[in-house]
Amino acid sequence: MWKFLYVGLMVFLVTACSQKNPIVFQKKSDVSVVTLSLDTNGTFVYHAESTVGATFNEEGTYTIEDSVLILRYQYESFEHLCYEIPLENDTSLIMNYKGTYVLFPTKKTITNTDIHFSSNEDLMQHIVAEYNRKDFSERVGTHYFGLTAGDFSLLFNGKWNISPYYDKK
Repeated sequence: MWKFLYVGLMVFLVTACSQKNPIVFQKKSDVSVVTLSLDTNGTFVYHAESTVGATFNEEGTYTIEDSVLILRYQYESFEHLCYEIPLENDTSLIMNYKGTYVLFPTKKTITNTDIHFSSNEDLMQHIVAEYNRKDFSERVGTHYFGLTAGDFSLLFNGKWNISPYYDKK
């Protein structure tokens, strides 16, 4: 009897804990679905499907430093239609917007656009302005990754919205 109870308890504990992992962020638009799955062992899977572009499925490792998520891809590039596309390490600021974790890209230069920030301060001012937009909630999950599954507190538990310093602005 005790053996069955013990086995049942172990199965329950394993299934209860496994539901929190992986931690999944997603952004979805009319033309694409992009999913970032973070595992608690420090690995990730980045998968993108688009009706106008290539399917992207890369893996790698990540770290969280302060409130920045840094993705390091397994390979330096990938090929698509005879083009070699370099993979730079992605960095995102981890924010909290009305109880939902959001990943905001922290690149100073956005390729194929005229967007360039000359300093970290300029970039942070832009992030604060975006965060305070009236339509920011509509952009979470479409323009910026929003948490869709898993328990992100297993990896990060910041109590601020943008950062302790910038929450005051």
